[in-house]
Amino acid sequence: MEKVKNGWEVLGESIESPPLADLDVDCVAVGTASVNGPAVHFEQLLFMQGEIHEEPETLQSHCASLVALWAAVRAPSLIDLGKCTCIGRRLLLQEPTLGRRFAIDATPISENHLLFAVISSTKRWSDVERVKAIVADLVRQANDLHTSKTPAYVPPPTQEIEELDWYQFTARELEILKLVASGISNKQIARQLGSSPNTVRNQIHALFRKAKVTNRTELALRVTAAI
Repeated sequence: MEKVKNGWEVLGESIESPPLADLDVDCVAVGTASVNGPAVHFEQLLFMQGEIHEEPETLQSHCASLVALWAAVRAPSLIDLGKCTCIGRRLLLQEPTLGRRFAIDATPISENHLLFAVISSTKRWSDVERVKAIVADLVRQANDLHTSKTPAYVPPPTQEIEELDWYQFTARELEILKLVASGISNKQIARQLGSSPNTVRNQIHALFRKAKVTNRTELALRVTAAI
């Protein structure tokens, strides 16, 4: 029998398809916060999808800051934060030439409490009104799930991570591991190593097997935790 998907999982699939995919969105976060005058307190992360490499406390702090900006205007908003450490060390190395852009919207769920949704990208969003409409729709979907008491999305439990055996990697593989952990793209890694993106991709897939992971994010997290 086919597994019935959690509503948040269905919502998460939207990052891979239009209209979010058309915006090159690389992170979606949905949560709740309390607002008391100028003070915003992050309460719960209901859903997150994307390559975020920061500690949960850091993510909560910056989500609260974005909500504070929204609370000042009470409308879908676009924010350009340039190089932003809150979304991960990878961006400090990527240094997007057009800055890092966020779109946020929220809706009240009770007195002094609201539900928010944040999307981000390093790409320029030319149609501002379309982006605002998309993030507003994301909030409506998330609010429906929250109101229906759909449990917050929790990734499947993972086994305790084994320490990486650094001696199994060649010098070149160690270079690639550190670059993957920094979050830069295959093209950027290839440029730094004087190789081709296809070669780098094959090398990274070989590293998946050695590190006993199944994707790039898991590999980056394992390396970051071990450094």
